[in-house]
Amino acid sequence: MAGERLQKVLAAAGVASRRESENWIRAGRITVNGRVAELGTRVDADDTIAIDGRKLRLERSAPEDLVLIYHRPTGEPLKSETAAPGETAVSTYEHLPQIRGRRWLPLSPLAPTDGGLEVFTTDGKLREAAGRQHAEIVSVYAVRIAGEPSEEWLASLAGLAAAQPERPFEILAATLAGGEGRNRWIELQVRRAHGRDLRNLVLAAGFEVSRVLRIQYGPVILDRNVPRARSMELKGEARDAIYRALGLVAPSDAARDAARAARPPSRGDGAGSRGRSGGAGRGPSRGPRGRSPRD
Repeated sequence: MAGERLQKVLAAAGVASRRESENWIRAGRITVNGRVAELGTRVDADDTIAIDGRKLRLERSAPEDLVLIYHRPTGEPLKSETAAPGETAVSTYEHLPQIRGRRWLPLSPLAPTDGGLEVFTTDGKLREAAGRQHAEIVSVYAVRIAGEPSEEWLASLAGLAAAQPERPFEILAATLAGGEGRNRWIELQVRRAHGRDLRNLVLAAGFEVSRVLRIQYGPVILDRNVPRARSMELKGEARDAIYRALGLVAPSDAARDAARAARPPSRGDGAGSRGRSGGAGRGPSRGPRGRSPRD
């Protein structure tokens, strides 16, 4: 932590995103060693950081960052303060597991009118990367409409999306996905689109929309075993995949690189390995042991 900018330390610890941390600093809410912090303040492991007078307990060695998927019910507010006037619905944050000293940060939050897959993390860098890469991330939405869409109508949606005057976006694929009665589901693979964009597009194209659900964000798919208002932590390759999709080094790759860097050099490496007795009688160097394909 030595010599790091305050907002970077808070973001890395999952306390808040870097932008939110900067807003807190401007508002005079953060102190370092009892003094009101300023933008550009640097801190190290011995400094005492407090927000609104409450001391933060930052780990000396950062804990492993977490990634979580959550099945958000339609209409559920993200936070209590975002609920509509008079609404008593439990917020998304009240359904997430408690984590000491850190907070959950949404990567690409849905509007309350939509539901489905939400992805949360404690890693401020991952949250920032999601903002930067929004235009590149492919998502899949399931949209329930009233009526029987034709293949020609589905094929026309890509052109309509690209021609939107204010917020053009891409529909990479549009497929029928079943349904019953008057209701039919269509799945739209999109880029640069939010649920409201799809809702407005389908309404303008002649069909009523009763539900919009995100079922995939980048490589992260909403697991069918996660019921509404429940969450599941991503681990291993599933967690690594979202880091790579957002242009960051995956946690397992970083851990492997750190382990390699910490390894002492082989006794056969460097100048000291040149034959102490002139090399006579020594065969070729065996070299380091080959890595397993699983590494």
